[in-house]
Amino acid sequence: MRVHNLLLSTAVAAVIAFSFRPALAQLPNPDPNGSVNDVDGEPDTITVTGMRLPTPLDQVGRSVNVLTGEEIQLRQQRFLFDALAAIPGVQVVRTGSFGSAASVSIRGLDSDQTLVVQDGVVINNPASFGNGFNFANFDAGDVERVEVIRGAQSTLYGSDAIGGVINIVTKDGREGFGGDAFFEGGSFDTIRGGASLYGGNDTASGRISFSGVTTNGFSSADEANGNVEDDSFDNVTLSTKGRFQPVVSLLFEVVARYQDSENEFDSFAGGRPVDGDEIGQTEELTVAGFATHTALEGALQNRFAITYLRNDQLNVTDGAPSFDALGTRISYEYQGTVKPVAWAALVAGAEYDVQESEVTVGFGGNQQIKTTSGFGLLQLTPKDNIALNAGVRHDSSDEFGSETTFSVSGAYTLPQTGTILRGSFSEGFRAPTAGELGFNPDLFPEFSNGWDIGLEQPISDGRARVTATYFDQQIDDLIAFDLAAFTFVNIQEFESKGVEVALDADLYAWLSFRSAYTYVDATNVTTTNAALNQPKHRFNVELAARATDRLTLSLGVNYNGTELDGGNTLDSFTLVSVRGQYALNDTLELFARVENATDIDYQDNFGYGTAPISAFGGVRARF
Repeated sequence: MRVHNLLLSTAVAAVIAFSFRPALAQLPNPDPNGSVNDVDGEPDTITVTGMRLPTPLDQVGRSVNVLTGEEIQLRQQRFLFDALAAIPGVQVVRTGSFGSAASVSIRGLDSDQTLVVQDGVVINNPASFGNGFNFANFDAGDVERVEVIRGAQSTLYGSDAIGGVINIVTKDGREGFGGDAFFEGGSFDTIRGGASLYGGNDTASGRISFSGVTTNGFSSADEANGNVEDDSFDNVTLSTKGRFQPVVSLLFEVVARYQDSENEFDSFAGGRPVDGDEIGQTEELTVAGFATHTALEGALQNRFAITYLRNDQLNVTDGAPSFDALGTRISYEYQGTVKPVAWAALVAGAEYDVQESEVTVGFGGNQQIKTTSGFGLLQLTPKDNIALNAGVRHDSSDEFGSETTFSVSGAYTLPQTGTILRGSFSEGFRAPTAGELGFNPDLFPEFSNGWDIGLEQPISDGRARVTATYFDQQIDDLIAFDLAAFTFVNIQEFESKGVEVALDADLYAWLSFRSAYTYVDATNVTTTNAALNQPKHRFNVELAARATDRLTLSLGVNYNGTELDGGNTLDSFTLVSVRGQYALNDTLELFARVENATDIDYQDNFGYGTAPISAFGGVRARF
């Protein structure tokens, strides 16, 4: 499964917009890239599609951030976890060099409590103990946009959505024919590249993308502790999307994504990572098919979906298998949406989900979990400046019993000032996973409830925008590992509260500013200990300047406050990245960046290494 030499990837493009409109009397037809088309097929405003019912941003009562492919490309971020680190409330933790495990948590909660959805497919790994998702291998080259919905979202997606949902939408085809490609190289003998082709017309369209990277990397165990062996990483990703619309009322969509990666990582001894001969091999496959039928002049929509995930992981230590796990998930879903009047929409649906875990080497054993779910959502917009949403969902399984969750949210825009007031209350749960049930079949789900309230204020005719949100969330019956009994048990309670603040401004036509500050107080109430790897203070700044018609410069500054990792305290640190891109003509563009520009030594995970100052450069072409 080893991936070698020159690999290719796609450059990303999308445009973020904060333009809003009243709800249409007819239902929008979802296009293949997850954005929204109105009934005549023309592009509509960017909306939050992860809400199951596509909703304009000013009508969303929950805390949501939208990250576009255009922003990812401007910041020259290779992997999705790099891009997510700048979003309020999101924390990224890595275990060393490129390809080593990268976890993403929301609002101080564990990464296993974050649900990840890619093009309608839940991609959390059923074979991992916490059902989490490893972001280390997700190349951002074909990403159209990412929506981060914070707070418990189990009424939308069921289990695992306690901390929030990360909804990833990859790029789609379009009318005409074209493509793009790029190539870059730099520090650690890194080579990365990609290419994509797209084409289509009113009836059918599609896109195929290929991307990859190979690098010698650096030591996953911190070199400051005498570890000198570099840990390499190879990855290749292939993705495709297609749509076929034989008549206006009927739409078929297919999505597929495959990635194959291999990374070297280090051992663990004496309470910290040390050099070792460890190799991890991972294959991930997602496939999905969707059929959408619209009737009654757009007032009724029926959507059917079949989604499939396969995650195959093998770890090798000193040439012998040390862990081998296969996780699969197949889901069958129906969702019906009816819009009897322009200001009301009702969603009802059902889902049947089968998760399987097969562990041949290591702990966990073989388990199968079957879950049947039903859900209902109501959206009301009685006036252009008022939006109300409510939802309920029931999930039932023979393995963990049944859970019913409820949520309500609302948004109100003050006509005089344009101020948007938001608030939500939501419940969530995380069912015990196949691996956890392999230790203790008597486990039952974690359960959460929480609320948030916030405002969004446009300034200077919308050229700047300030948002501020306060949140408070509690979790009961947290599943934890009891080392003395050597099993998983429901014993703990957890609480997280804090503030998220963001300021975005287009200072001039050529200068833009993006910033986010997060304060999180996350505590295990049972042990009275602060949450691990969760700094109370984080601050991010992105500054982009179009110096000339051809030259764009950008600066990224990320501050991570002091945090705890077990019995160890990790010092605060500030990372600085500098980038530039220069358009030679309409089709060719040069780009370069320096990461960790101040060359600081730091740790964001105790004992694990981080990259020193490094430089990369390349060329991008479009046709």
